[in-house]
Amino acid sequence: MTPVQPREHVCRMRDGTELRGQFWECTAPAGLVVIRTPYDARQHAATARSWSARGYHCLIQDVRGRYRSGGDWAPYQHEEDDGGQVLAQLGREHPRLPIVLFGASYAAHAALEAARGAAHAGSGTVAAVIVLVPALGLAETAWDSSGTPQIWHRIGWWHEHGRTRYAQNPLSTAELARRTAQAGNAGVVDAAKNWGWTPHALAQWQRLWQAERIDLAARYPLDVPLLVISGEDDFFDNDARRLARTWTAASHFVTGPWGHGLAGDIADPELRSRFRAAGGLGGIIEAWLAAHDLPGTAAAWTEPLRCVPHSRSTLDPAEMAWRHERTAP
Repeated sequence: MTPVQPREHVCRMRDGTELRGQFWECTAPAGLVVIRTPYDARQHAATARSWSARGYHCLIQDVRGRYRSGGDWAPYQHEEDDGGQVLAQLGREHPRLPIVLFGASYAAHAALEAARGAAHAGSGTVAAVIVLVPALGLAETAWDSSGTPQIWHRIGWWHEHGRTRYAQNPLSTAELARRTAQAGNAGVVDAAKNWGWTPHALAQWQRLWQAERIDLAARYPLDVPLLVISGEDDFFDNDARRLARTWTAASHFVTGPWGHGLAGDIADPELRSRFRAAGGLGGIIEAWLAAHDLPGTAAAWTEPLRCVPHSRSTLDPAEMAWRHERTAP
């Protein structure tokens, strides 16, 4: 059998910028999943096929200024407006399909901002939001929950992903350590002037370190169910919990013994096998979708959680079994 191939999808923004993505179709879709990413839409084929197998069309789109999408790349600047316009077009193209916004790390930010943009535009097409290890905003990625600057991580990410249309080769450990030391001595903004970055990149880097933390309750007063998947060792875990706690509509929080790589962080083959046997993260997502009347596989554990504002699922690492609770994270 010839594998299903995506078709090219283009959204034209009000300013004329074209945002490009790949649209994966399924037979008799019952929903549409939207993933907006700075990490190359063409690298997400496995994710798209997984959603198509669940009964969803799936659009994976490069955000403004990245890979095949037009415009200038400015992290954390355009996702609300662009996302809202994308959803408005998709609503016209597929008027009867509920939309599920999905994303991990920066793409989680893009999903949340698209939901916000749709709400401001009066669009009722968003049925659910699913975010994994969310990198919520500039300040949230620059500083940890105790106020310590995350200089090593930010230099590495902005060198590789934050400055140019295409991802750059990561810095070596030695070079990353050298730049981190420079930032400690000269300050994060002044040190970057010696790294060969363009004026635009330097301006965006300065914007990162001047940003204020987000008031999540005020920013996302959305009447849409939210699933947040974090990890106990993820450097964004505190903000993921804050997002789930402050969400206006029903939220469900999922966590376990992993970091930003989620299940990929479980190195032990036996533990990974037991994790899959427990349903993995896919089983949680399937059951949560079904509980909100979207294509998925229903599970008994979701029934007691239907009428509570906040709930959580925690993986017991000793038993490799899920514990589901009617409580906020």
